Amino acid sequence: MSETRPRRYFALHFMLLRFLGLGWWHQPEEGNTENFPGLYLYYSIVTEVVWVAGFVGLETIDPFVGEKDLDRFMFSLSFVITHNLTLIKLYIFFFKNKEIQDIARTLEIELYEYYQNDVKNRATVKLSKMFTGAFLFFGWMTIGNANVYGTIQDLRWKAIVAKLNDTSLRPVRTLAQPIYIPWDYQKDSSYIPTFVLETVGLLWTGHIVMTIDTFIASVILHMSSQFAILREAITTAYDRTMLQLREGLHHDITSAEAVDSGLSAEENNERIVQSFLTKEEIEAALQTTLTNCFRQHQVLINCVEKFSRTYSYGFMTQLLSSMAAICVVMVQVSQDVSSIKSVKLVTSLAFFFAMIIQLAIQCFTGNELTIQAERISDAVMQCKWERMPVRLRRPLLMMMMRAQRPLRLTAAGFTHMDNACFLAIMKAAYSYYAVLSQKQQEKSM
Repeated sequence: MSETRPRRYFALHFMLLRFLGLGWWHQPEEGNTENFPGLYLYYSIVTEVVWVAGFVGLETIDPFVGEKDLDRFMFSLSFVITHNLTLIKLYIFFFKNKEIQDIARTLEIELYEYYQNDVKNRATVKLSKMFTGAFLFFGWMTIGNANVYGTIQDLRWKAIVAKLNDTSLRPVRTLAQPIYIPWDYQKDSSYIPTFVLETVGLLWTGHIVMTIDTFIASVILHMSSQFAILREAITTAYDRTMLQLREGLHHDITSAEAVDSGLSAEENNERIVQSFLTKEEIEAALQTTLTNCFRQHQVLINCVEKFSRTYSYGFMTQLLSSMAAICVVMVQVSQDVSSIKSVKLVTSLAFFFAMIIQLAIQCFTGNELTIQAERISDAVMQCKWERMPVRLRRPLLMMMMRAQRPLRLTAAGFTHMDNACFLAIMKAAYSYYAVLSQKQQEKSM
């Protein structure tokens, strides 16, 4: 292995998963998959009880307790849908931890036993960091603007209360994010700690959602990149073998052989090798190179299939939550635009784009994975198979036939994670939004 090759593809995600209490995710080179070692088990229990069970539970109760105006109900419901359906993803990350770590080890360690391209691997790591940053940006903007909006609303509340006399009925003091609070928080002594508690809860649950989704998208992106690298390995298999054989020849022999300036470097390598080695020796070297390509292809197929089985219900959860949340947020945005609530509008728009990115990164990377896997058959056609012995062409034909069977990620078998799925979800969300908007207009008339 090269000393300069990229390592720890998912270091940022693993660190966040550890901090969020979702398991002690080990780096692949550690060779350890122990999930909850020592005191970390208690840390995980406390954080999940407080911030997941506790905070999400209070958040879930709020829309269905007391009288709620439609504006508050829709805004609260969008967060409830996203956070509640994320619990299924948490189950996968808690109890399928070892399987996911094995997949990460395959991508980062085991595939380096075969042909690799460090430049492409670094570019993939960089790209995964870019869309992780984009998703985190919209997530932070959503939470940050919600807090700004809540602060402005509280300042307005204080201004109104300051003008009231002691006998006047005070308006209810609200928080930034609609959430059911079982204690009185109207006074500053309790309001400020409650505001901080809500902010930390939003950040905690928000980072769980963002970390899981961007990590899954990064895994898919790396699998897609590995198929592109395999395609390169197959396309260059013949020329790489000729180059290796020529470099293995005695220096005096190769230097004494005149180089034909009218031929390419690859053609000169082939001519020199054929001059000094027997057909059997060349065929054996080609067989070794192609066997590595066949094994690399099978390792990748097994990796994708294992990942699809492990996270199948996670994808189904993603589709359901995205469709519902996008629909609800579209209603919210239309209401904010009509009432010109600038700060609230920014919050709604940020959450809207975060939901779209959340769905898009998994659908688009899943679509790219399918495309790259199918292109293996094109690589076989370009690998100079016509110069290879007939005995080596049969396995190439088998590889081509396998590559022509689409390799797809599925959402619990109901649909495929691809561009068509993304468009279908967006159309469905818009259809539901249109129905809700029409019902709302009928009620207001």
